[in-house]
Amino acid sequence: MKIAYVLNSGNPGGTERHVLDLVKGMVKRGHRVFVWCKDGEIAKWYEEAGAEVYRSEITSDIDPKYILNLVNFLRNNKIDVLHAHDLKPATNALFASILSRTKVKITHIHTPMSEWQVPSTLKKIVTFIQIRCYSFLVNTFSDSEIALTNTRKIVKLAEGISDKKLTIIHNGLDETRLLHSEEEKKQSREAVKNNYGIPQEAFVIGVISRISEEKGHTVLLKAFKSFLDKNNELSRDVYLIIAGGGPLENELRQKVQEMNFDGKVIVTGIFPDDVQPMFYDTFDIFVFPSLAEGFGLVLIEAMLCNIPVICSDLDVLKEVSGLNAVFFKTGDYVDLSRKLYEMRSQMVQSTYEPHPTQEFILKNYSMDKFITEYENLYGRFLTK
Repeated sequence: MKIAYVLNSGNPGGTERHVLDLVKGMVKRGHRVFVWCKDGEIAKWYEEAGAEVYRSEITSDIDPKYILNLVNFLRNNKIDVLHAHDLKPATNALFASILSRTKVKITHIHTPMSEWQVPSTLKKIVTFIQIRCYSFLVNTFSDSEIALTNTRKIVKLAEGISDKKLTIIHNGLDETRLLHSEEEKKQSREAVKNNYGIPQEAFVIGVISRISEEKGHTVLLKAFKSFLDKNNELSRDVYLIIAGGGPLENELRQKVQEMNFDGKVIVTGIFPDDVQPMFYDTFDIFVFPSLAEGFGLVLIEAMLCNIPVICSDLDVLKEVSGLNAVFFKTGDYVDLSRKLYEMRSQMVQSTYEPHPTQEFILKNYSMDKFITEYENLYGRFLTK
């Protein structure tokens, strides 16, 4: 098959990692893979994984120039499968696929639009219109819209997407990329702490995610500040690493300065892909404070690494984790601070009993199953 993945991003995140896993898997199985994305770190990811990458940016909700270029690309390369990720790419790609008569059209908004963190009434009205328009396009022209979990499918049904158009496929994990020996973990911890000026004996709380509104970083900062303000042996030598970059990175750095953490909060910015497993090796607790989520890939990555996890009590995160985490009330920094204090206290007193998370993740989120389900989905529509 000739498969084209379309997205409108240049920087790392859960969606971009999802596409990378697809690229690696499909290339390994002998398919010819193309990617359309912005120039940036992830374009290099996809090239190194064996894809032919076209650097292009969508500049408006409906971008005629982009659509025309994509139509020519689809025709000239005789693409069998067009798989577009998130709203602008999916919308523009559907129009291009109609004009080019591409055989298979798969769409995927990872976090349902009705759960987006929209600040103003006007934007909420615009989002409502976008939801209705997108549902119409999917129901009319897409062969299938992906839902990462059953809870995501329920939300998409409520948004107006037809049940017959929805296919549930969970994310998968490449355990060989993330699981290290004890000696490798030790080396990673030493390297990360040295790089960010953290004492080697320090206890590290961490999160990995794109820095954007829906990821809940402000909730985490407030909770960590409350935790530190207790000023006892449980909060001494405790650091917070926020690993990742994104549209609100500068704003978050400003908040860190204003809240006066005395160097105990590190915002890393964008980092190379091969550094990510080193962060998991360094974290003593993984906190995932997301306000809205399509799946929570980093959550199951942390669970695979057997890191104690505290996360928002979103339905999707409960489903994905199999309840093998400690949950706090979404958006409630006081509850998160309480959970941090309780878990840290149990660890100090050696009474913390970890969930057997690695076994659960390996059983439910294998990479082979992930690639096979997508390959079968593409093939089913291709042979219709």
